[in-house]
Amino acid sequence: MFKKKLSVGLILLLLLLALGGCQAGGIERNVVFSQEQKPADGIEDTGHFAASVLQTEAMEKAEAAFRQFFNIENIDKNLVLKATLIEDDGVLWKNPYWKLSWLEKDGNKPIYSAEIDAQSGEVVQLRYRPEWVHRTVSREDVLAYQDTALAFIDKFALVEEAPLSIFEASSSYMEGIFVEFRYGIDKFITLYFNEAGNVAGFEFSQQVAYTLQGSDLKVDRAEAIKMAKEIVKRYYGEVDISGLIEQVRLFEGDKGETTWFVSWKNIAPLEGRFIRYGAQIDALSGKVCAVEGTNHPLYNKTATEISEEKLREISERFLEQKNLTDYRFEAFEKDTGTLRYRDNTDSSLHVFVDRSGNVSSLFFFEL
Repeated sequence: MFKKKLSVGLILLLLLLALGGCQAGGIERNVVFSQEQKPADGIEDTGHFAASVLQTEAMEKAEAAFRQFFNIENIDKNLVLKATLIEDDGVLWKNPYWKLSWLEKDGNKPIYSAEIDAQSGEVVQLRYRPEWVHRTVSREDVLAYQDTALAFIDKFALVEEAPLSIFEASSSYMEGIFVEFRYGIDKFITLYFNEAGNVAGFEFSQQVAYTLQGSDLKVDRAEAIKMAKEIVKRYYGEVDISGLIEQVRLFEGDKGETTWFVSWKNIAPLEGRFIRYGAQIDALSGKVCAVEGTNHPLYNKTATEISEEKLREISERFLEQKNLTDYRFEAFEKDTGTLRYRDNTDSSLHVFVDRSGNVSSLFFFEL
């Protein structure tokens, strides 16, 4: 769930969730069966909560939604259905939800997918993609998709709160073409498009943790924003964020970690540039976990692979300029694309140099 295009430039908001440090995530309970097999009856109990909506009911609600929104009367009975019950993680959705995926035999990409709130039965996500579409998205495309998306939302009254403001627009091999809107207090709806430019799916998400204040926080929301601005200024100089989209998230992990993610970004296809500045701050200790500063042309046809020797030269020049000379080089990490350093206290620092030859991210912990 919750979309969004993975790249090293988005590590502050996404990749760190999987790499540890300050993370949160739902617990999955998987059941796989074919359409012809009868799923188990009774209340699904994960040991942490009981789902009010049964798996069979979730399937029925999903199929009814496909008929309502996309005029799909029947789902191919030869497809294999994978049903996953995901607990509330306080980050992506407010309640536990059923994640349903209809796949071809021996396939790993769903033809149909749906997510159904396991308590209310609300349709959280719905998508039909017989083909996986990915192509470069232009400014004109984004404006057209935006109009189509808003008309679809209005037709089916998907969002009652106003106003909606565009938050993201892009295309990726993983997610295809999509436009995302934010409304209310960090609530989102993403609409996906097929090759013809028609809506092929939608997904709701809600950053529930946005409003959490946690307990015994050394850094509250206002202080996190202030610190992030200071950290960005320290490493990337004076940055004009007045025209950028602000996002503030508080993640509370299952191991007690509590972390602020603060960022400012643009809608890259609309400006032809990718801009994102931000920081990750431990809310309990006030420690800076990471900082990002990315600002480069969206389509840089002249960018080439940079040698490891050159990456290290760029990195160490940056560290010297920012008075981080206590760190000694250890290795180039191919998996993360970062250069790993360590100081005399055995503290780790990872440096990421983007293809434009700029240091765009610093991670003050072990990836």
